Amino acid sequence: MTNDPFKELREAPYDLFIAPKPYSFDLNEDMIKLIREEFGAEGIVSKFADAVKGKAPGEAERIGKEIFEDYGEKWMKRTIQLGEEYPDRTIEVVKETVDRNGHQLLFFPYVPQRLIETAYLSTQQFLKMPITLNNANELAYRLPQCQLFNTIKEKCGDKIANLMTCQSACLKALETLRKDLELSVVITMVASTAKDGYCEFSMRKL
Repeated sequence: MTNDPFKELREAPYDLFIAPKPYSFDLNEDMIKLIREEFGAEGIVSKFADAVKGKAPGEAERIGKEIFEDYGEKWMKRTIQLGEEYPDRTIEVVKETVDRNGHQLLFFPYVPQRLIETAYLSTQQFLKMPITLNNANELAYRLPQCQLFNTIKEKCGDKIANLMTCQSACLKALETLRKDLELSVVITMVASTAKDGYCEFSMRKL
């Protein structure tokens, strides 16, 4: 009878790994609900519409920049805070990988990307974030149908919407993210809905 070299290994007892909690690669629903309730388009656009009612385009643009910059900063800060309180398995895997490697090589673009996805998927109506570029040097994403722009258009009309004051929210959010994560990147707006039919933003490493 032929000896089985693996018989002893197969019969040896072993510890069964039990996950301490169910793994989910989806965003936490409670977190999404909190961000949506605080930063949904309807509330901020109503505030903007009231502030610019009867104002000339130049004045409306100035007011809008102030309102949406304040909104964008608070929106991203809240997203970062809740991202720590309600981590999903995707961001946990990314952070674990960064820790295991002992350096920040993988930190960009994956950590900022997940926070950007969290912020937009919590306030927009699309189910997947359109990432157009993701590599060690640059992260870029597109907003094909922006709920914020569309709500401004509905409440204030095409003329005010096409001022693109809402871009200040996205740009300020990215700047807030850059500062919080201490990223050495240049933030640019590649395309705008008023001109191109969609908005696109980029974070490129220096």
